[in-house]
Amino acid sequence: MANPFERVAARMDAATVRKMGKTVVINGTEHIAVESHLLPEMGPVSGDGISLVFFTDYQPNRSDAVVFDGKDYMVTRWQRFNGKPQVFIE
Repeated sequence: MANPFERVAARMDAATVRKMGKTVVINGTEHIAVESHLLPEMGPVSGDGISLVFFTDYQPNRSDAVVFDGKDYMVTRWQRFNGKPQVFIE
Protein backbone atom coordinates (compact mmCIF):
# COMPACT_ATOMS: atom_id res chain seq x y z
CA MET A 1 0.00 0.00 0.00
CA ALA A 2 1.29 3.46 -0.91
CA ASN A 3 2.09 5.98 1.78
CA PRO A 4 -0.24 8.98 2.30
CA PHE A 5 1.94 11.32 0.23
CA GLU A 6 1.95 8.97 -2.77
CA ARG A 7 -1.85 8.59 -2.53
CA VAL A 8 -2.36 12.37 -2.49
CA ALA A 9 0.11 12.82 -5.38
CA ALA A 10 -1.77 10.21 -7.44
CA ARG A 11 -5.08 11.97 -6.75
CA MET A 12 -3.58 15.32 -7.76
CA ASP A 13 -2.21 13.79 -10.98
CA ALA A 14 -5.65 12.37 -11.79
CA ALA A 15 -7.29 15.76 -11.18
CA THR A 16 -4.67 17.49 -13.35
CA VAL A 17 -5.27 15.07 -16.22
CA ARG A 18 -9.05 15.39 -15.87
CA LYS A 19 -9.04 19.22 -15.85
CA MET A 20 -6.08 20.14 -18.08
CA GLY A 21 -4.96 17.00 -19.94
CA LYS A 22 -4.93 17.02 -23.73
CA THR A 23 -4.43 14.21 -26.20
CA VAL A 24 -1.06 14.33 -27.94
CA VAL A 25 -0.07 11.95 -30.73
CA ILE A 26 3.57 10.88 -30.67
CA ASN A 27 4.80 8.66 -33.48
CA GLY A 28 1.20 7.58 -34.11
CA THR A 29 0.41 6.72 -30.47
CA GLU A 30 -1.96 8.77 -28.29
CA HIS A 31 -0.75 10.07 -24.93
CA ILE A 32 -2.13 12.47 -22.33
CA ALA A 33 -0.09 15.58 -21.54
CA VAL A 34 -0.44 19.01 -19.98
CA GLU A 35 0.81 22.00 -21.96
CA SER A 36 3.24 24.52 -20.55
CA HIS A 37 4.57 27.71 -22.12
CA LEU A 38 7.87 29.40 -21.39
CA LEU A 39 7.40 33.12 -21.69
CA PRO A 40 10.25 35.34 -22.95
CA GLU A 41 9.94 37.46 -19.79
CA MET A 42 11.08 34.52 -17.67
CA GLY A 43 14.79 34.84 -18.42
CA PRO A 44 17.17 34.12 -21.27
CA VAL A 45 14.55 32.41 -23.42
CA SER A 46 14.10 33.55 -26.99
CA GLY A 47 10.47 33.43 -28.01
CA ASP A 48 7.56 31.43 -26.69
CA GLY A 49 8.52 27.79 -26.16
CA ILE A 50 6.04 24.95 -25.75
CA SER A 51 6.64 22.03 -23.46
CA LEU A 52 4.42 19.08 -22.61
CA VAL A 53 4.42 17.10 -19.36
CA PHE A 54 3.22 13.53 -19.92
CA PHE A 55 0.94 11.64 -17.56
CA THR A 56 0.95 8.41 -19.60
CA ASP A 57 3.68 5.88 -20.24
CA TYR A 58 5.99 7.59 -22.75
CA GLN A 59 9.74 7.36 -23.15
CA PRO A 60 10.79 10.50 -25.04
CA ASN A 61 13.37 10.61 -27.80
CA ARG A 62 14.70 13.58 -29.69
CA SER A 63 13.11 13.99 -33.12
CA ASP A 64 9.91 12.15 -32.14
CA ALA A 65 7.04 13.31 -34.36
CA VAL A 66 4.38 15.15 -32.35
CA VAL A 67 0.86 16.20 -33.34
CA PHE A 68 -0.51 18.67 -30.80
CA ASP A 69 -3.63 20.83 -31.28
CA GLY A 70 -3.71 19.84 -34.95
CA LYS A 71 -0.16 21.05 -35.66
CA ASP A 72 2.98 19.03 -36.39
CA TYR A 73 6.00 19.42 -34.12
CA MET A 74 9.20 17.59 -33.25
CA VAL A 75 10.74 16.86 -29.84
CA THR A 76 13.89 18.96 -29.49
CA ARG A 77 14.85 18.02 -25.92
CA TRP A 78 13.40 16.45 -22.81
CA GLN A 79 13.90 16.24 -19.06
CA ARG A 80 12.14 14.93 -15.97
CA PHE A 81 9.63 17.18 -14.21
CA ASN A 82 8.27 15.83 -10.92
CA GLY A 83 9.19 12.34 -12.11
CA LYS A 84 7.30 12.71 -15.39
CA PRO A 85 8.73 13.23 -18.87
CA GLN A 86 8.65 16.85 -20.03
CA VAL A 87 9.38 17.40 -23.71
CA PHE A 88 10.11 20.63 -25.53
CA ILE A 89 8.66 20.83 -29.03
CA GLU A 90 9.27 23.02 -32.06
